[in-house]
Amino acid sequence: MCGIAGYLRLHPEKTAPMPAAVGGEMLAAIRRRGPDGAGEWRSQDDLCWLGHRRLAVIDLQTGDQPMGNEDGTVWTVFNGEIYNFIGLRAELERGGHRFLTRSDTEVLVHGYEQWGLEGLAKRLQGIFAFALYDVPKRTLSLVRDPMGVKPLYWWSDGDALLFASEMKSLLRHPALRGRKVNRSGVAQVLVTRYVSRPATMFERVSRLPEGCCMAVAVNDPSPPRPLRYWDVSFRRESVGLEEATEQLDAILKRTVDMQLMSEVPLGVQLSGGVDSSLVVALMEILRRERGDPAPVKTFSVGFDVAEYSELAYARKVAARYGTEHHEMTVGFRDFIEELPFLAWIYDEPMGEPPGIPTYFMCREAKQHVTVMLCGEGADEQFGGYSKYLFDQFSAAFDWMPAGIRRALMRGVASGLPFGSRRLRSMGEILAIADLPRRFASWYGGFDAEHQARVLSDAMKREVGDGGLADTFREIVDACDSSGTLDRFLYCDIHSRLVDDILVKSDRMSMGAGIEARVPFLDHKVVEFAARLPRHLKVSGLRSKIVLKRLAARYLPRETIYRRKVGFTVPLTRWFMGPWRGLISDVLLSDRCLDRGYYDADVVRGIVSDHVRGRVDREQGIWLMLALEIWHRLFVDDDGSEAAVGRVKADFARSLDTLAAPAGAREMSWHANLQLP
Repeated sequence: MCGIAGYLRLHPEKTAPMPAAVGGEMLAAIRRRGPDGAGEWRSQDDLCWLGHRRLAVIDLQTGDQPMGNEDGTVWTVFNGEIYNFIGLRAELERGGHRFLTRSDTEVLVHGYEQWGLEGLAKRLQGIFAFALYDVPKRTLSLVRDPMGVKPLYWWSDGDALLFASEMKSLLRHPALRGRKVNRSGVAQVLVTRYVSRPATMFERVSRLPEGCCMAVAVNDPSPPRPLRYWDVSFRRESVGLEEATEQLDAILKRTVDMQLMSEVPLGVQLSGGVDSSLVVALMEILRRERGDPAPVKTFSVGFDVAEYSELAYARKVAARYGTEHHEMTVGFRDFIEELPFLAWIYDEPMGEPPGIPTYFMCREAKQHVTVMLCGEGADEQFGGYSKYLFDQFSAAFDWMPAGIRRALMRGVASGLPFGSRRLRSMGEILAIADLPRRFASWYGGFDAEHQARVLSDAMKREVGDGGLADTFREIVDACDSSGTLDRFLYCDIHSRLVDDILVKSDRMSMGAGIEARVPFLDHKVVEFAARLPRHLKVSGLRSKIVLKRLAARYLPRETIYRRKVGFTVPLTRWFMGPWRGLISDVLLSDRCLDRGYYDADVVRGIVSDHVRGRVDREQGIWLMLALEIWHRLFVDDDGSEAAVGRVKADFARSLDTLAAPAGAREMSWHANLQLP
């Protein structure tokens, strides 16, 4: 795992070479992704510059980058892991290619020579984002893994092209000093928590979509255009529950086994839920088969508010498998003190508040491991979220005219008490008859209807819904299944998972110098899950059916079939209590309301309704807070790490109010717990 950056002069007569100081700044901005070293390469004609920050995991001695082939005609910078690189290397060696390192990176340059860009991409099994520069052809190619686990941003004005692992790295180049906010992105964040790829929060800054590659050549008049080399298909296979369970057991064991590849210590992010617990169980089985004497290392984080913490469940799994267990708890002071810094790490508005405790866990885990496996992605493959169950009920209202449906469901939702936020949200979303708009609204801050109230009249005229309906309709139409659940899962894979959940996982782990691996998002596992019949995923009020059947072989029943808590932050009570002054100082400030994004009276009403206990709008308040902090870091200020201190100064009054007594810290860490 690493951080990468690069620059190509598309029209040399109109552009200058990459200044050495600017290249250094771009790499410094992502140094946390690669704390173990840095490297740069320039083509002799100064058309191309490649930069790399290294987190050493494989081939610690000879795996430095940028890396070239034998004659220096192909160069690469690479972020990720290629789990099947040993087999690919053997195939390439039989074809006459000579390797100089033991690194998976070197497979990329030789594989490109042998199979071309698309042929190489289709053969890779892993998590990756990389760039290849073909010196004779003067062509730069960018590739992102099938599920978009690893990020890749790029910018071009037609005369030059920049790319980097994180947007903050691009912002260090002078060409982006005059950057403009993508106002459609602001509207999208309020509904979905994120900006839908390929767009970002800045105009002309794009993300390479998951499963895509892109090649650009010097003096090529055509604009850069990503090409999809992989997508998931929902072509069904006839299989029963027991047979599917056996197949899933085998494929997950193979996948976890591949992902144990490492020359540095590794562990597991153990939430206490079924997915990460199953990863722990499979790791322990594989450890015993290998005769490895070292126990699995597990790491958990929870909150000081008991009903929001799953530490007790994580502890039981750790005890069952005799892991070397570490856990910590965090509170509201930890959140607020680190919020500006972690908003900077996050790069885009922090739509997922659980990212903050995830960072704390990874930061402490770094003292013990460099690689961590986690359970991300299982819900999107096997139908684990409650929204998949609830959305089944939408069909019961399809016979109603849209206006009547909206009035009825919203009337029911509005009559629910403060403590019924989830039921109210479900009613508000089921009121939406249009399928793509309904998909976009699940688990957002405001559903599509409430977004229209929050936005100012000028924003509504300019951007409307931010293009969400068209974006989601395009994704839904690309699915090769007509089943509603299939289309919902497909939509999540190509929207919330890649643009939100995996952004959280990548930024918070890499921000602490930890490589996060995701067995459930290996594209072979994703292909297997997509072929399963619908009734093996969701049926009636049962979810994730085949995965839970497999988990029953390895985990206690209470771990599998208890009510799903998820990694939920106690924002509702914090906004009504210790954070009450903060949200008033920030969201109701002239600075925030004068940006022109919101209807000021509506925002005041939302905050007032929440703190007075009338309507729980914690998610919407969080997203407006995240947007404002992002704006202060990356728009009002220059987006550098130094901006963090200046934003903290903006919050000084609120922070002083929340400050802990001298010598006190709310966060606690318990290492290597002695479990029964």
